[in-house]
Amino acid sequence: MNIAQLECFISLAGTLNYMKTSEQLNLTQPAVTKQIQSLETELECKLFNRTTRSVTLTKVGASFLKDANTLLDTYYRSMERLSSFQEKERHSLRIGYMDPHTLNLISQILKPLISANQNIIPEFNHDQTDANLSRLVKNQLDIIIGMKDAKFKDPDITFTKLREESFMCIMRKDHPLAKKLKRQKKKTVSTDDLWLYRQIISIPPYLLGNFYSRGHRILPVNDDVDNAICSNANEAYGLLIAGFGYAYLPEHEIMKHPELVTFKWTESSHAPFGIYSKSSVLKDKSSSEYAFIKNAKEVIA
Repeated sequence: MNIAQLECFISLAGTLNYMKTSEQLNLTQPAVTKQIQSLETELECKLFNRTTRSVTLTKVGASFLKDANTLLDTYYRSMERLSSFQEKERHSLRIGYMDPHTLNLISQILKPLISANQNIIPEFNHDQTDANLSRLVKNQLDIIIGMKDAKFKDPDITFTKLREESFMCIMRKDHPLAKKLKRQKKKTVSTDDLWLYRQIISIPPYLLGNFYSRGHRILPVNDDVDNAICSNANEAYGLLIAGFGYAYLPEHEIMKHPELVTFKWTESSHAPFGIYSKSSVLKDKSSSEYAFIKNAKEVIA
């Protein structure tokens, strides 16, 4: 049974006239006749009584009419839903990010994009950078915003650098060092200044084993002090507000809080911060990804 058979059957059941049905469906009369005959053969029953003067539904045909309408209605409703879904997917922008504090920057980038195109539907995926990169390769994400992964390489994926990201030092305003720096009217802090105080080390779990199990350090750490390790900026801020110690955080994760103060770390290393995307989208100026990257450059600037 197919859609053409059902359309011919339902139309003929309404018109009881082969010529009118062929006109309704933009088919020839022989084509309509062929569809009706093939449907009757498949169902193994006669749906119409035909004479040279009239066409009427048989009892079986009248009984089948309700089911035929339901089947055809279900088909068209399904097609409509699929069409709407595909249309939505065509305008979706799937954004991967690692730390929740990146959402503030993402919202600034999205604002002019959504204002210019109401059909864009942002979708977010919060996960580790390596997991999101895997999704980008598999076309499950459109872009990823964050720090560049030094080990990741793929010829189909491009990293667009927005800036060289530095790390800032953040602590409570009532931290002994913060009070000292305030008295000295300093806005910067050095590693030597921080060395004797407890540190909150924010490091993604997927990097933790690589760097700490082998004795490596991304940031300077005094192992003689009772430090704390957490997996993201949310956890780091929780410990900062609780007064545990200080933390080094990248610029895009810095937030204003009435109980906290931020200092420029003089020995900060720098790391590329930007957006991963498919290489092809940079050539398509009409794509949502291209517009997102363009807006990101303007916001960062």
